[in-house]
Amino acid sequence: MAAIVVTYLMIPESVETRISERSLFEDYAAVAVMKLDSVGALKVDNDCNMQHPEPELAYVLPLIVGAYNEIVEKPTTPIVTRLDDTLYFTMSGYRQFKNRGIRLNRLLQKKLGKRYKMQIVSEGSSHTLVVTYDGEPWDTEQLTALPVMEAAQIHHLDPALLMSLIQHVSNFNFSYRGRKDSRGILSLKEGEGIEQIFIGAERLGKMFQVGVSQENAVATFYPDPEINSKPENWSKSPLTKSWVDQVLSDVEFYHENGLNRFAD
Repeated sequence: MAAIVVTYLMIPESVETRISERSLFEDYAAVAVMKLDSVGALKVDNDCNMQHPEPELAYVLPLIVGAYNEIVEKPTTPIVTRLDDTLYFTMSGYRQFKNRGIRLNRLLQKKLGKRYKMQIVSEGSSHTLVVTYDGEPWDTEQLTALPVMEAAQIHHLDPALLMSLIQHVSNFNFSYRGRKDSRGILSLKEGEGIEQIFIGAERLGKMFQVGVSQENAVATFYPDPEINSKPENWSKSPLTKSWVDQVLSDVEFYHENGLNRFAD
């Protein structure tokens, strides 16, 4: 998680986030933060209530940790003491922190932009970075980018391909209904919510491992096949072929917005 950059900040708004869908991303955000805890990047305080962590704050925690480690020599492990509509990121063990705090604020403001407001509150040797997000709530496409990047990293995929696939299957609609009992953001018969992103990524990864071409792999996700059509004959269907071509064409859009393959 700590290695995942916040390029999803660059993705322009396009789809209105549905309230029920946002709760899925709150759950994902809580798990993502606990993964940072498990690898020692930070510590989540036992009294920190993460029932409703704001994804716009949770998603940028890796960047905040990275900035802290860049500014502070021999950094102590930061502690997240609050994460809802406000983030409390506590750094302990420093008798003097004013200059480092100024540099940290400047670096984070440069990386995160004006939508994020932050200040440092000091008490003795403990210094808490308080962060809020004052911009428009991220839409479903923006919120989907981090789980897509994580799934792509696990299965050695181009995250831009996975994002484009989701766009053209369901347009980021978790309530999408396809044919033959398929449903969800990737119109699969198995998995719920964000889980489908990881199932789809695993499926793509396995196909690529055995030499299936990108075009043939993408075609297996076509959500509206013609009646009695055979999957292996997809290229003979103008509708399916056009759909596959569009998926592959739009990969470049996501590359341009920062979604790129991680180095293996």
